[in-house]
Amino acid sequence: MGEQKRRYFAANGVVKTAITDDDYPDRLVVHTEQDVGEILDGIARDREIMRHGVNKKLATLPTFIWEDLVIRGIAYDEDAFKKWLNSSEATPWRIWGGRV
Repeated sequence: MGEQKRRYFAANGVVKTAITDDDYPDRLVVHTEQDVGEILDGIARDREIMRHGVNKKLATLPTFIWEDLVIRGIAYDEDAFKKWLNSSEATPWRIWGGRV
């Protein structure tokens, strides 16, 4: 039978598909798709209108980025998350340019 795909979520511009393969019955792959065009446009707009002050919006993260951070053990580790936010990997998603 081979590979089987089942879309199980489609909302707010995010589509998730579960992929199984009869050759690897213990493996489940979740494929997440998201059009980041609107997110990047929003980030560019927010960078232009960012107010200076104490409270700042640091970033806007697409679903697939957040899921990757969870898988890598970064999302819920405060120190690791701060380090990631200050890295070049986070640059496309950052709104405020200062150090966290």
